[in-house]
Amino acid sequence: MNILFCSEGFLIDGVASFNLYLSSALSKAGHEVAIAGRWAGFKSFRERHINNGVQIIEDISVVPDSRRLVGRSLAFKPDIILTDSRRAFPLAMKVKKRSGARLVTIFHDIIWDKPQKKNREIETILRFSDAVVTSEEPILEQIKALNPSCPAKLIRRPVTDMVKVSPFPAKDPFKVLCLGRLSGYKSPGFRDLLENAVNLKQSIPSLEMTFVGGGDRTPIYKFMANKVNRRVGQKFVNITGTLTDPNPFFKWSTIVCAGATSAIEGLLSNRPVIAFSGFWMGTVTSEKLQSGIDTHFGERSGDLLMRENPGRSSEEVLRLYKKWEELDLEAQTELMRTRLEKIFSSSLVASSFEELFMSLDS
Repeated sequence: MNILFCSEGFLIDGVASFNLYLSSALSKAGHEVAIAGRWAGFKSFRERHINNGVQIIEDISVVPDSRRLVGRSLAFKPDIILTDSRRAFPLAMKVKKRSGARLVTIFHDIIWDKPQKKNREIETILRFSDAVVTSEEPILEQIKALNPSCPAKLIRRPVTDMVKVSPFPAKDPFKVLCLGRLSGYKSPGFRDLLENAVNLKQSIPSLEMTFVGGGDRTPIYKFMANKVNRRVGQKFVNITGTLTDPNPFFKWSTIVCAGATSAIEGLLSNRPVIAFSGFWMGTVTSEKLQSGIDTHFGERSGDLLMRENPGRSSEEVLRLYKKWEELDLEAQTELMRTRLEKIFSSSLVASSFEELFMSLDS
């Protein structure tokens, strides 16, 4: 089966990582897989796609649905097109019209009741899609409320094949990995950790912190990190910017602070995780695991607006360090990792998509 992923462009964000993980899983399952998108010199998952057997179809273009990109996508002769409901949809729609391939649209965001740009209206997306998929139950409920004429499915993210498991770490040195976009919405707790880095270092002498991720606040973070390191007289805070593979940093870390899929990756890598996001923050435990998964670790909805409670981030890091033995974090993390491996199994998710593809032709 020829499976084409339509992407807004070759860059690094949550949708791009989803495309990387799913395309790699489907390629491993024996399909011919390609991903089409704009290329403008951004740091991207391009190399990782290629290393996982995924063909790259690209064009230097201002828009994500250029004529040349459509033509190159058609040359792949797709049987199935996978796209997201964002800016990549017009490209997928054009390829579908000219190829006759089945189109599966993946919703990553809550459906907002506001005008959409041309060919991205909800009505248009549902009319041209042969099936719609989401990995989050709240979004699925929204989709069902729209009474789509096509199948609507909940299929989790395929993650396990892309995460390397390493032995559980010792408490000291206490290495904190902050993974995610450096922005007010995506990572409101990260700024608090940086602002309180000196106090945390005084309470945790072995503390090291590394921030992995890009975003509009990266220059500010680098400036603040240099200031903190000079004040302490030691480089214990590092700002790396955007990286394409977090696995070496998972292995380096003692704990992971992250939101959304990165939080799941942290747990799958066998690390305790403090889930940081827009509306939910706290150490993920077996009791909180299901609620965290159901709301994508609270990135889009919840009862705690993190921007109004930033101080809780550094408090939670310090609490975790002081109660390391008492919380029995090694056993807790092992339990959650085992449960998550079943939910986010790359091979099982690939099988779920294969079943959906086959049903579209029945």
